[in-house]
Amino acid sequence: MKILLFTITIFFLFTGCVPKVNKLDKIEDLKIQNELLKDLNQFHSKDIQLESNWWEKFNDPQLNNLIKNAITNSPTIKQLEQKFKIATNLMKSTKSRNLPSVDFDSNISRKRYSENYIFPAPLGGSYQNLYNTGLNINYDFDFWDERASLIKATENEALAQKALIKVKQLAISTSITKLYISWNFKIEKIRKLNSIKKLVYEKHLILGKLNKLGLENKKRQNESNYKIEKINQNILRMKKEIENIKESIAVIAGLFPSQIQRLNKPKISNKYQFYLPKDIHLDVISHLPKIAVQKYLLASKDAYIKNAKAKFYPNISIKSLIGFTSFPWSNLFKSTSFGPEAGVAVSLPLFDGNRRKINLNSKLNDYNSQVYAYNQSIIEAINKIVKTLKLMQLNKSDISSQKTVLLNKIKNKNIEKKIFKLGLKNKLSYIDSKIDIQKEDINSIILNDKKIQLQIELIKSLGGGYKNKVNTNVASN
Repeated sequence: MKILLFTITIFFLFTGCVPKVNKLDKIEDLKIQNELLKDLNQFHSKDIQLESNWWEKFNDPQLNNLIKNAITNSPTIKQLEQKFKIATNLMKSTKSRNLPSVDFDSNISRKRYSENYIFPAPLGGSYQNLYNTGLNINYDFDFWDERASLIKATENEALAQKALIKVKQLAISTSITKLYISWNFKIEKIRKLNSIKKLVYEKHLILGKLNKLGLENKKRQNESNYKIEKINQNILRMKKEIENIKESIAVIAGLFPSQIQRLNKPKISNKYQFYLPKDIHLDVISHLPKIAVQKYLLASKDAYIKNAKAKFYPNISIKSLIGFTSFPWSNLFKSTSFGPEAGVAVSLPLFDGNRRKINLNSKLNDYNSQVYAYNQSIIEAINKIVKTLKLMQLNKSDISSQKTVLLNKIKNKNIEKKIFKLGLKNKLSYIDSKIDIQKEDINSIILNDKKIQLQIELIKSLGGGYKNKVNTNVASN
């Protein structure tokens, strides 16, 4: 009873020996929400969540296969998966410390026993073989959660590695989709350029006829001639850009040049519609994988602080031996050779040259450093979302203005058509008005390309449908 009271007293005495730590605060979720809600008033949002396979909304099987193969076969993702397995094995190894350790030990020794020691004759002065065999059982109690905190730290490190895989998958899916969309719109631009080329060529022929009749000079015909050549150059440049896009897709998707050349032209659905999630701030806090990485690491660093604190407290361990000891081999496993042993050990940390304090300060500095990394990642994510939202709003305004311009150009074309039909003018002005419309169509294509590119950028900024269950309640000081 005295020993028990002594041990309890020591425990309470050592409870107050842990230095206090001052941990930095991370950015509050409410502040994130308030920052984002300022820029959402101009957008129509719906009560939805982003889907993990958001690219399937484009209804292009080839795009789906490209992303699926890239995510499955990417060497970078394979490397991250191996790191995740390493972290998982480390976590399992740490968890195994919760179980008692059991060792089997067996040995044979030959020894001469001194005649001038405690061994009487006939043992003293003789050579004897000593046989020992048995099980050693050891268990350390975890009153202060030293092991539990270490397990939590390794669990969160493993989850951070898993979230890193999602970060890379999101980068791959958005990069391929943006390139694929760009490829699709460049094909549309080539179609429009070919239409303009036909109109310019038609105009060129009319100018040739008028020139022969003496109604036009050679200069205007020459101008139409070099315009055709310039359009051809633009088409060739556009085709070269498409080849560059395909090469970039090949690198990201892990395809050989021969494989990328076998790809068909994109068939992006015109019915694609992007809706802004209503609770956009939740996507930053809970659905952004790069934020999840920082939060998992923050939880891990917090657990390491708790682990460092636990080292200041005393602990109890139990050791026992279940074994047999005998001189003659024939008697080794008889009941007379059975020699069990059990003991309780109390460890009381007294002086270690401030190693525990230095270790605690190191873990605290590591935690505070991670807080800065977390806060910075939040700031970057919010700024990226706000910037993208503003660019989307500007793009929306540009598209609206472009529709007005195109509508007026169509009206002018219809006027020129009536004038031509009435014979008040030749066909040149009518052709010019049709060329203007084709040029404005190209401007519309550029704006629509930018629109979807910005939508994909926002999807990336919101995590692309990723979901995690990070515990945001890190331990208090």
